[in-house]
Amino acid sequence: MYVPQPGDPQSWAGGPGAALPDWHELLAAFCGHIGEEPDAHPVTGWARALAELHLARRESPLRTAEIDSRRAEFIVRIDDWVGRHIPGPHPQSVGSLVDGMAAAQVRATALLRAADDVADERVHAAWFALAELADGWSDLTDRSDIAAHRAGRSRAVGQ
Repeated sequence: MYVPQPGDPQSWAGGPGAALPDWHELLAAFCGHIGEEPDAHPVTGWARALAELHLARRESPLRTAEIDSRRAEFIVRIDDWVGRHIPGPHPQSVGSLVDGMAAAQVRATALLRAADDVADERVHAAWFALAELADGWSDLTDRSDIAAHRAGRSRAVGQ
């Protein structure tokens, strides 16, 4: 289990019943555009860190074990946060989903930058895979929003 550290986004003001960021926010975090602001959603901060680790893994293959260990820490942080803030059940690790999206985004960007032709099938396949993960994330956040709404409604009825 993750133990919050001083200055950590764990203390984000979203509180119980907070929503997951949408896929647009995750992609912005993967690209380094958001996630470091003091009021950033903690999941976007950890998503940004996961993307940076995937990039480091590509650039430093001899550090794979160390990098994968750090990735596992961020996956657990995300799962712990989700367990406290998002009504469940969660049949799969949300942290692993974010990690998979981060890996897909880093791969797609690397292929695009290295391609002689942007119409290369590998580039297309990589971006298509990322789009499928983003669709899956949207499904997850939609289900989470419905569950949060139902949980809030049942608490109001029970008062």
